Amino acid sequence: MTWIKFALWVLGIYTSYYAALICWDFLRTNRGGTANDKHELTFVEDIHPVKSLVEETGSGKESSIAFSGGVSLKQLFNLAREESVEYIKSVSF
Repeated sequence: MTWIKFALWVLGIYTSYYAALICWDFLRTNRGGTANDKHELTFVEDIHPVKSLVEETGSGKESSIAFSGGVSLKQLFNLAREESVEYIKSVSF
């Protein structure tokens, strides 16, 4: 048996297998009543709002974090140069 014959046999077997699966799927499901069937997922959760502890304690200035927002890449390098952020080693991808 040559490689071309082997490849053709494997291709034929896979094609017939997947064709049989597709035909079985079409025969197994009833495609006639799709207009009336509506399959829709709905999720209902009973969640009640809870008052946060941060609102109760005040302004939250007791933390040692001075700024918690995002910074641009240029600002990040400036912070690393000023040693405001912990810069350990270079990042390799």
